[in-house]
Amino acid sequence: MDLLPFAVKTHIRSFSSDISALPQVTDLDVKNALKDVLAADWEELPEPLQADVMNALAKETDDKAGQEALANAWRAAEAVEQFSGVLESLRMELDDMTGQTGENVRPLPEEVQDALRAAYTRYSNYLDAFGPDETYLRKKVETELGRHMIFIKMRVSGLDAEWGKVTLLGTSGLSGSYIEQRS
Repeated sequence: MDLLPFAVKTHIRSFSSDISALPQVTDLDVKNALKDVLAADWEELPEPLQADVMNALAKETDDKAGQEALANAWRAAEAVEQFSGVLESLRMELDDMTGQTGENVRPLPEEVQDALRAAYTRYSNYLDAFGPDETYLRKKVETELGRHMIFIKMRVSGLDAEWGKVTLLGTSGLSGSYIEQRS
């Protein structure tokens, strides 16, 4: 007696193992450094990571495209580290203005409103600067900065509608995801 008659008739979908959102990197040291950069928390980049990246970039290799991808990822990480500090300072300023439990809530001064607009514009412009072949970087930046932008968004009411585009999960342009790759 066949206990699983439906198993024979069920069409099995297989995932494409050769599809990758990352660029093609042939040098093992460069590839490992790139993966380490993408796995790190960009709010505060560790010194050993910087040493690994610099060694991989200084290495004599034929994989110039891989080194360029690593250099781009490292530049993005450094920019996010700096901008994260700016966003954290802005969040702390908002916390100081409103009090620990929100007891001092009042309309924001014009300079803080300007700072919020400038922060959103910089965030948006930075995300828009990534090309179609840099989706992996865009998603990482969106995740790293989105966390700080959401913290600010939670503290301020009446923000412009464009703040609704700020995501925490970095889900815009899910290139290489199950959603996009399934048939």
